Amino acid sequence: MGTTRRGYLGRLSGLGAIAVSSGCLGLPSGSGGTIEFGALAPLSGDLEALGRHAKRTVERATKDINDAGGINGNEIELTVLDTEADVEVATEQYQSLVDRDVVGVVGGLVSDVSIALAPEAAGDNIMMVSYASTAPQLSTAGQADGRKYFGRTVPNDGNQAAVMAKVVDSPLFIDADSVALLSIDNSFGAGLARSLQDSIDTSIVADARYDPGAETFSDTIETVFENDPDAVAFTSVPGQERGILDAYAQTDYDVPWVFSAGMFGGDIPSYYEGFYSASLSSDLTDGYFDLIRRLSDIDQLETYAANAYDALFLMAAAAEKAGDASGPAIAETLRSVSSGTGHTVSVGDFDRVRSLIDAGREINYQGASGSVDLTANLEPLSSYLVQRVTDGTVESLELLQPQFFQSGGEQ
Repeated sequence: MGTTRRGYLGRLSGLGAIAVSSGCLGLPSGSGGTIEFGALAPLSGDLEALGRHAKRTVERATKDINDAGGINGNEIELTVLDTEADVEVATEQYQSLVDRDVVGVVGGLVSDVSIALAPEAAGDNIMMVSYASTAPQLSTAGQADGRKYFGRTVPNDGNQAAVMAKVVDSPLFIDADSVALLSIDNSFGAGLARSLQDSIDTSIVADARYDPGAETFSDTIETVFENDPDAVAFTSVPGQERGILDAYAQTDYDVPWVFSAGMFGGDIPSYYEGFYSASLSSDLTDGYFDLIRRLSDIDQLETYAANAYDALFLMAAAAEKAGDASGPAIAETLRSVSSGTGHTVSVGDFDRVRSLIDAGREINYQGASGSVDLTANLEPLSSYLVQRVTDGTVESLELLQPQFFQSGGEQ
């Protein structure tokens, strides 16, 4: 046991906005009309900061595509709506996009929203690409008429679980004899907890869930530490971790935690010292820095915002290649514009996308969030970083390439 911990987490802040547009779709190549796309993001509530930056990046993708002449000569018009990270609200907002005749949707952010909307999109023949939903069950979601209408630019939680398990088990990191699992009480938390149970070799002595809106977390903390674990594997999302971690900070428990992706951002509380994270390595790409240059008022993007840019750009590139801006055409073509082969294109390169396609060449999108090489399930195998807080700063200890996951965690 250590001394009583103190610390705090900064609140996510900033105002979200709604971009409204109008237009039509299904226009022939070069007709000079408009093609409707939509995006769903939490522009209010605990996840507002993530949604606000995702909104900015999809708007930037729209500008980059339109500045290059649009899709087959037709400009994109984009509608971004607030989901409040709530399934019921997101479903209503999705229907608003359907009423606008969108051909593709960027979203949702939280897995519960994407799980609810993926079958709806398939039934409506609308392509949906999530920029943050990582639940394993989404690998097969959104299928209709031999097409998959749901994809994502983030890997599923099986990969994240493998990295967190390595941190817990490996002598290079924690080398724990026992671990407690603590997960947010939703589909994302439950899915990652199941994946961790399959991935971690050491003894799991607790498997607890928490409600971020609870008035008190003392009982949950006691459940986590009842059997004196050597470490805690913690699954949450930025903006919904504050209550439970504040409760931990008031106790005498002193063990290393392993966070799920996206949890090291902003101010680092003092009690994070020695904590680890399985972090997506999206901020290491040339495309990321190019995107930051295009958003001159933002020094560092919130987690998953770069993935949102990639989601819209990929759908537009697929429509350009298909010569048909429709949901079915995008669904059939999406993988071929980011399959790891062909001529490389990246952030802002839509004019190059068009010229290569016109010349009959294959293209391979290398995005702001990474290579985004989509599998048959329309999801990428991304690189991860093992990170740790040392002397109040985040240091990167190991980069795990996609081959790590293809080889079953051996590298």
